Amino acid sequence: METFRCAQCGSALSVPVRLVELPAQPHSSLLDCHHVNPPLLGPGTYATDEAAYGCDQVASTFVLSPGDVRGTRLVHDLVLVGCWSLAGGNLCVACENCGALVASRTDDCRVAQETRFHPSTVVRETDGKEVDDAADPFALLADWDNAPPDTRRHGWLPKPTRFRPELAATRWNSPEVKKDLYRDDPPA
Repeated sequence: METFRCAQCGSALSVPVRLVELPAQPHSSLLDCHHVNPPLLGPGTYATDEAAYGCDQVASTFVLSPGDVRGTRLVHDLVLVGCWSLAGGNLCVACENCGALVASRTDDCRVAQETRFHPSTVVRETDGKEVDDAADPFALLADWDNAPPDTRRHGWLPKPTRFRPELAATRWNSPEVKKDLYRDDPPA
């Protein structure tokens, strides 16, 4: 497991993450213009992109999920805005402690969310922990056995998990209620 720190002040900029291979961008049919798109990488992971990126064509950037980044803030004057949100491409995320520009952020339509640390602005430190030692933060949540539904194209109704008789209205079977519901009153 590794963490990223600011090269100028040394403050932590990420939670402990492990290196994975950079996945390909999701197909454009899976991304939407009107909803928040998923991050490119899963939680607790990062990847190194050897290709040139951004306005400065910086190579070997570190790609993280935005949820794994800590101790940073957006510099609103430097943000490139696309058709929906942050377009990425230039440094617009600063260290919260010293104010040094450390990353770019992408969260636009038809693009997966990502935060890219530039290699000259961050220091990568090894924690010494093995990947198996990391505790799963969702291990205690038994209700999360199924993957979340994809609600971007179709509506979604929750799947009932078990019958709950204490929530069922059992009084509708009484003769008094049926008599009141099905009266033959003349129209007023």
